[in-house]
Amino acid sequence: MSDILLLLGGLALIIKGGDWFVAAAVRIAEFLRLPRVVVGSTLVSLATTSPELVVSFMSASKGESGLAIGNAVGSCICNIGLILGVTALIKHVDIHPRALRTPLLAMLAGGVVLFLMTLDLGLSRAQGAILIAGGVAYYAWDLARAWRDRRPEDFAEATAVEKEVTRSRWVWFATLPGSITQFLVGAAIVVLGSRLLVDGAINIAGRLAIPAIIVGLTVIAIGTSLPELITAITSARKNVSDLSVGNVLGANIANLTLIIGTAAVIHPVTIDRTTQLFNFPALLAMCGLLLFVMRSDHRITRREGAVLLAAYGAYIGAVVMLTIAGSAAPTIP
Repeated sequence: MSDILLLLGGLALIIKGGDWFVAAAVRIAEFLRLPRVVVGSTLVSLATTSPELVVSFMSASKGESGLAIGNAVGSCICNIGLILGVTALIKHVDIHPRALRTPLLAMLAGGVVLFLMTLDLGLSRAQGAILIAGGVAYYAWDLARAWRDRRPEDFAEATAVEKEVTRSRWVWFATLPGSITQFLVGAAIVVLGSRLLVDGAINIAGRLAIPAIIVGLTVIAIGTSLPELITAITSARKNVSDLSVGNVLGANIANLTLIIGTAAVIHPVTIDRTTQLFNFPALLAMCGLLLFVMRSDHRITRREGAVLLAAYGAYIGAVVMLTIAGSAAPTIP
């Protein structure tokens, strides 16, 4: 019971801290006058992936590399299938293919590079450093490009995003110092919640003899993706759905580069054949499905949202069945 309370308490703190984190990040973006899609794919995505970063850091420092990798990969699949699926079911998601082309290609490239790096069922510190460098370079380039190409209408758009997405607040939090303070407090709450979440998950996995990576792919992945879900639903209902799509793509890029890279630098990662032959291909398949959906029209319809959600449900069902059966992948001679 104590382990379950740790896990639930950690989830609750992550949700609240993530909510503060996202609200503060969007307000800071208002001061910078960045366009909506850039806000989603960079600042907000970095903020909403903070739970995954802290969870992976805590897991790797405890030697639970499987939990760290499962959390990052599972969050990517969850972001595409569950979050975009649920968001599109609530209201169709408008997208701008030209603006999202770069983050979409970067996400696919990150998935392919990670798959190739782990063909030997491991990820070294050097490879982790390469992933981190790639992620930092992408975000720095994306922000620099957006800053250089700002247009007059982006000023009004950035202000509108802040008013539509964030909740009512004290006047002081509308200032830049107040936003930075809320950002830091949210970060501290996320760190504390992630610590409780990891401890509870590790203990539960040990008691039930469940592989740590399975816990990371399911419970932890869904829990740490809740900030993205909150942001996506709010954005769709407030008619700023391009913020939600940019957030999902940016969050996945962070997961595949910064999150996994950080875990590998802290402690060399070892994975099993299940992850290599099932979970990584599942990730690439979900990326391909999203690419197909986004290329078919300039929106993700409710029907396409149902397809994404069904694909995620099938993935979770397969993970559970493989775990119960005690065999997660074909045996390789």
